Amino acid sequence: MKKNHLRKLLYLMGVLLLASMVMIACKKDDPDPDPTPQVEDGIYIKGAGTALVEFDLKGLMKPTLNENGQEERAELLELFVAVKGGSEGFNIVKVAGTTHTVYGPGADFAQITEDEWDTSNEYPRTSRFWRGLIAETDAKFTIPNDGLYQVVYDTELGVVVIVEAKWGMIGAATPGGWSDDTEMTTSFDLQKMEFKVVDIPLLKNDWKFRIGNGWKVWMNEDGSVRVNTNLGGSVSAPTPGGDDFVNDEYALYTVTLNWELGKPFAGDIVKTGEGEPLPEYPEEMFLVGSATAYGWDTPGTYEDALMHPLAGGAPSEGIFWKIAHLEGGEGFKLSDEGWGAVNLGYNEIDEFDAEGVEVGEDGGNMKVAESGMYIIVLNLRDDQIKVSVKPAEVYGIGDAFGGWDAAVPANKFTIDNNAKTLVSPPLAATANIRMYAEHNWIPDWWNAEFNVFNGEILYRNAGGDQEAVPGEAGQVITLHFDDNTGSID
Repeated sequence: MKKNHLRKLLYLMGVLLLASMVMIACKKDDPDPDPTPQVEDGIYIKGAGTALVEFDLKGLMKPTLNENGQEERAELLELFVAVKGGSEGFNIVKVAGTTHTVYGPGADFAQITEDEWDTSNEYPRTSRFWRGLIAETDAKFTIPNDGLYQVVYDTELGVVVIVEAKWGMIGAATPGGWSDDTEMTTSFDLQKMEFKVVDIPLLKNDWKFRIGNGWKVWMNEDGSVRVNTNLGGSVSAPTPGGDDFVNDEYALYTVTLNWELGKPFAGDIVKTGEGEPLPEYPEEMFLVGSATAYGWDTPGTYEDALMHPLAGGAPSEGIFWKIAHLEGGEGFKLSDEGWGAVNLGYNEIDEFDAEGVEVGEDGGNMKVAESGMYIIVLNLRDDQIKVSVKPAEVYGIGDAFGGWDAAVPANKFTIDNNAKTLVSPPLAATANIRMYAEHNWIPDWWNAEFNVFNGEILYRNAGGDQEAVPGEAGQVITLHFDDNTGSID
């Protein structure tokens, strides 16, 4: 009996020892009741107002291009994220090992209102955006409405920008030309959103995606750091600040721009039909006549007699302008090359500009009463032929002239009718020179822009930005439009 009791006792002791070992092993394997999430080091967006409620690599902000020079800036981080309007919002969190630093809006973080815009900064005009310093705080970045937002943080400047990403299409191929966006429609979703335009007529020309009628947002006051609010390059894989897309055929298209959290943008363009017949305009128009420096030689004989198309694309096609000296009482006409189909004298004009000088008739030709430097504008749009003749007005604009406001009286060139020139005021600053012809039929200053290159006036015409022309404070620009020569002295 004693042996049986001893065996039972030893058996029970062995069972207890084994159970204790199992319990100890289980305790070692139990998870930490309050674990620290292990994620890749970096800067993250995280918040209940987004799909990024927990840390997720999809919320990792990544370096983007500084629009100033279009070069990658390691300190300039960006992420497009869908955010719910209201108080839930999000924070920006810096992860360094097990250390998590939570950031929110600083004291000066606020919406930038329209009266604070400088038009030369080319900010989005139809999308709201916010800017200010970041602060170490649990307070959330919040926005009023559901939508897709471009969140940008410059770690060196300590500045955050949030832009409402209302995507549109812009360019000479689009109905609004380079002046106004064609807005794309979408529906809100935290994970993915499709921006779309259906059956848009696109000309055989160039275009881009951009946010809210704007090209960029400045991160600091001097504009040395700027973020792109446009996409170009390849439609299927568009990139910030990329080259213009080129449309090869005039037709109707459905265009989409797809956003998915944590992925690059992807676009698509599909032809859906044929475009309506387009109005036909002459490729070139010339100023001719005894009132001009070119006489009655066949139109096209003198390249300097060429009238200039407006920049901007479709909304401005069919409008031509020319600054020239006209002799009072002498006749002139406007014609395409070689006295072709568009040969316009006094009787061919449907309407003369009521704001211009009176244009008289001279044997079927046009004439003005007084000699002087004039701007002649021809508008062939809307199945009408309209002509305006006004005293020439040229203005400087931009940093060299002290600002980007148009038609500033102090920046107006002076007419010298004896020398047949227009002369600028002295440049206000050492900076790039920009100048343009002003007229009530020309929509915006850059539509009729030109500059002096090595003594020759070259015109923007239907193209894009011209190369920069540097100027020095105090220099004066003299323009001879009859032979398209000029000087910067």
